[in-house]
Amino acid sequence: MSYLLLAEGNTLGETLKHAMLPEKINLLGMSVGPSFFSAIFTTAIILLLCLLIRIFVIPKFKNVPGKMQMCLEGIVNFFDNIINDSTHKYKGFLAPYIFTAACYICLGTLIEMLGIRPVMSDINACIGMALFTYLQLVVYSFINRGPIKGLMHSVQEFTIAISFSFRLFGSILSGLLIMELVYSYLWLSFVVPAFLSVIFTLFHAFIQSYVFAMLSALFLGDAIGEKKEILPKKKKLEKGLSV
Repeated sequence: MSYLLLAEGNTLGETLKHAMLPEKINLLGMSVGPSFFSAIFTTAIILLLCLLIRIFVIPKFKNVPGKMQMCLEGIVNFFDNIINDSTHKYKGFLAPYIFTAACYICLGTLIEMLGIRPVMSDINACIGMALFTYLQLVVYSFINRGPIKGLMHSVQEFTIAISFSFRLFGSILSGLLIMELVYSYLWLSFVVPAFLSVIFTLFHAFIQSYVFAMLSALFLGDAIGEKKEILPKKKKLEKGLSV
């Protein structure tokens, strides 16, 4: 009766193994995972959207904003407020950074609905995102706390790179595995996947991009050390948003 359950005739273990460890792809003599091409595709889309907005949208901005202008200004203000809640220093870099990181995570997950493997289903991509935030934390710690206190704070917060990586990787991969199981079972492979795919993908894309942006802002604000209330707020947010 198992052939009626599994659409491809694979066992449950084989299905999960294939989803977690996909076959490598040859690129110029190097073996890379399919998420590498997803990362290139996501980056290209973001750059193209930025170019189109800069050429066709921004020059049409008016004192009385239209719908598109209000939408863009609302997004910018949202991320600007996230930084304002943590620090007033280095806003010219921090706000664009968390905005870009959130867009990359969100779009890199949404492409799953096109049948493309999510970028963050590869642990290397998650480690790269986490390390970039941590390296900024190290720099700001040394600049604002001095060499000794900066070094101590950097060592103390080294777990950020680990927690950021595995939180993001675990959440995106879990959604991918659930969808692989749904698509694998014959009696669920007609209507249910379309509904579940939208729900899981949207949930993971927006929630994880928001959590990453918020925690990055709080940790970096704590490294700058401008506001005293950041640390308890950071712990509360980490506890409540560990998705």
